[in-house]
Amino acid sequence: MCALIVAGVILAFGGTAAADDSKTITFMGQEIIAAPGTYLVRKDVNIRSLPKTSGKRVGKFDDGTVIDVAGRVPKSEWFAAVEGGEPIGFVFGSVLSPIIDGRVDEDVTGELQVGPGLRCGYRIIFMGKTGGEAGLIRTSDYEATIVCERKSLRVRFPAQMFITEEPFNGSKKSRVFQINVDLLDGLHDLDDIFSTITLFDLDKAQVRFDKATEPTFIGGDNPSEARPAESVEEALAAALEIALILWSPVVWDEIFERAG
Repeated sequence: MCALIVAGVILAFGGTAAADDSKTITFMGQEIIAAPGTYLVRKDVNIRSLPKTSGKRVGKFDDGTVIDVAGRVPKSEWFAAVEGGEPIGFVFGSVLSPIIDGRVDEDVTGELQVGPGLRCGYRIIFMGKTGGEAGLIRTSDYEATIVCERKSLRVRFPAQMFITEEPFNGSKKSRVFQINVDLLDGLHDLDDIFSTITLFDLDKAQVRFDKATEPTFIGGDNPSEARPAESVEEALAAALEIALILWSPVVWDEIFERAG
């Protein structure tokens, strides 16, 4: 994480706070809305001394570069770019995609009461990154080990997880990232992976259930499970716990039969 002091205001980058539209700061002589964030450059772009195409060209970001910004110019698509904690110029936002870093340096662990007589513990391990080239969305991948007890039975089984490091729908404004919890076909009677899909809304600081690849495996008529999360670690834990809570008795019966 890097920081920048502009007009007496300390800005931290890589954090999770949503932009405060009421807070403006001075950046290279221009008033901008403070909205620290990290972005991926999706097309070669010039860096300008002013937030307009007639501004002097002071540099360039190549396609695929990850950059930090201090905020954006009000009512425009121009972002204030920084490098090494110092202001360097303005970049037009149409070529930028907000991103997060899905790498976690320590395993994510937790336990919860899933339902009456069913309790689980878990460990989520970062495995690596994929994508990011040829238009592919970048993801971070994880292996989850889950141990559950029901009555006198205890089972241990794996799940695969990933988070999109770019907005799942290609948005260049909304910071909403998809998290999947995938059960492989050996743990249920489907012919393919069973995925529970959640959305991590960084601006709202929450993870919410979105959908599942097999709706009958989700309990309840209209699940609206959501949990607070202000970091990738919290979002991963929330996504897995949402999945465990929403899986129907059919799924759990299959898991205890096949993993027991």
